Amino acid sequence: MVRATFAGFDTALSALRMNQKKLDLVGHNLANMNTEGYTRQELKTSSINYENPTSFYMNSNDTNVGFGVGMDGVRQLRDQFLDKQYRTQNGRAAYTEGLGESLKSLSLFLDETKVDGIRASFDNIQKSLTNMQDPSKVQDPVYEGELMSRVQAMTTLMNSAAESIVQAQKNEFHKIDGTGTSENGAIQKINSLIEGIGDLNTRIKKNQLLGSPVLELQDERNKKLDELSKYVPIETESFSEEYTVGTETRYRIYNYDSAGNITGRSDWPEDLRVNLVYRDSSAGNGAEVKKITLVNGAIDGNLQDSTGRHRNVGKVELATPTPATVPPQPAYSQDNPLNTQLKFTGYSKRTATPGTFNNDEFTTNTKNVRFASGTVQASLDMLSTSDVRALVHGGGVINLADLKASNEMTAYSYDYYMGKLDLLAETFTKNMNEINKKGNTDYTKTPPVTNPNHILMINKDKAGGNDPSEVTAANIGISRGWVNGTTHIGTRGFRNNPSTTNQGDTTDTVLEMLEQMTSPMMKMNNTKTSYADYMNNLSTTLATDSYSNNNSYTINKAVLDGINTSRDQISGVSLDEEAANMMTYQSSYNAAARLMTTLNNTLETLLSIGR
Repeated sequence: MVRATFAGFDTALSALRMNQKKLDLVGHNLANMNTEGYTRQELKTSSINYENPTSFYMNSNDTNVGFGVGMDGVRQLRDQFLDKQYRTQNGRAAYTEGLGESLKSLSLFLDETKVDGIRASFDNIQKSLTNMQDPSKVQDPVYEGELMSRVQAMTTLMNSAAESIVQAQKNEFHKIDGTGTSENGAIQKINSLIEGIGDLNTRIKKNQLLGSPVLELQDERNKKLDELSKYVPIETESFSEEYTVGTETRYRIYNYDSAGNITGRSDWPEDLRVNLVYRDSSAGNGAEVKKITLVNGAIDGNLQDSTGRHRNVGKVELATPTPATVPPQPAYSQDNPLNTQLKFTGYSKRTATPGTFNNDEFTTNTKNVRFASGTVQASLDMLSTSDVRALVHGGGVINLADLKASNEMTAYSYDYYMGKLDLLAETFTKNMNEINKKGNTDYTKTPPVTNPNHILMINKDKAGGNDPSEVTAANIGISRGWVNGTTHIGTRGFRNNPSTTNQGDTTDTVLEMLEQMTSPMMKMNNTKTSYADYMNNLSTTLATDSYSNNNSYTINKAVLDGINTSRDQISGVSLDEEAANMMTYQSSYNAAARLMTTLNNTLETLLSIGR
């Protein structure tokens, strides 16, 4: 049996159309090879022979072949597993990168490897006291003036360091919330991204229902998903819209028969859900992995709540400070950044009551409710409080783990370094004033009489300029009396059991101050150390954290780059590969055209029979 006259031409024509479409896609890929976020596209094809199965009783000479190729659609070349790996690693790299920027801001004033700072100022104070050991110099205004200027330089450096930490905390808070500033913070960016993803879900769904794959919109959505993974850890999943028939739940991606059995796949497209992943250990049973849906596909994407937000997306905002205190703790802001918490709200879920919705939500807590990665967690960690002051004042053994809000933190927070400087300022002020008090006390009197103008170091924020209470690194200063010349370094002896006949030496005050500069006065990690060594230890802690974090970032970035390379090998456009495809499709096109010519010649031969 001879085939239908134009069946062969249809086969050749389908091959011509298919190869032309593939050449068009090659050109499209090459045109977009430098377009950010573009995913390589290919034509999905299939044989159309299966539409005409051979009958069991058909003669073997009538076997159906050569019905051509069908074009099923254009698809993107993406690997969901690599996408998941990339976004997970992207968050890890972003966490260490954000932490590195924060630690770098601390190193500007605590790293004394290149510039002299607080530690060097204590060395200078020690040198001045050493020069004053001679009895002839202890009352010399030149030497005392030198000591005063060096103590003042130390207090100025402490003030500057405390101010820098406060500014770093404000900058860190700005990374989280950019309200009232010219730049957006993580809150604004996350909300913008999830709103954008929710809008894209709706637009993609509408176009897919009309038969368009809208691959470019999917590229735009993937870019937003990649960017969102820098801030918080996310997972994506495809799901189908559900509906009920009686008591039975069905899915729109399937066709069902009258008995409720699946008969095949429908043309209804799947939705994309974006989940935020966090860990909650508040129950005390270890960290439990939990999820909250930030974007629920395109379902209810056209509905809005009272604030104008679409129902298919959630949001993030600053939480209300808890627990309640008297007076109430002020709202989190750049002036109140410590222990900042964020409240995440999921998409609006329909309830059993028509027209009503509810939302899942949770509030971050650096100690118990936290993210495994992302810049948001890096900022929250750096803004967490440290118990360093309470632990030191409480005495006993210091548990280093308690100096961090969470044992998952890889570096100490800003408050840790502020607390360390406050302890140094408080201790140094107290000890210097107590020694000078003894040097300004007349032990020949009963009871001994102390000169009220003995205070050297004070809280400069207190009225009067001579109040030494509640000293911190931010407010430490030298007394107004010492500056005006009414207060001096004590010259009364007290070290050799002072009495009417034995009052010690005029250099006792200077000698005891000098001894204090070299003696272990500060408690650091369950041991005592001198003031200068205390600052050395603090700088070393920062350097260790920075070094460890830099190593982690280097590793995370290398792994991220490797995953990205693997993604590009699949999804990226290769000039060599597309050129090879172009040659292949051109050859196939030429072969299909040659087939058309051959069929034409065959048809002419058949028509010429019997002439």
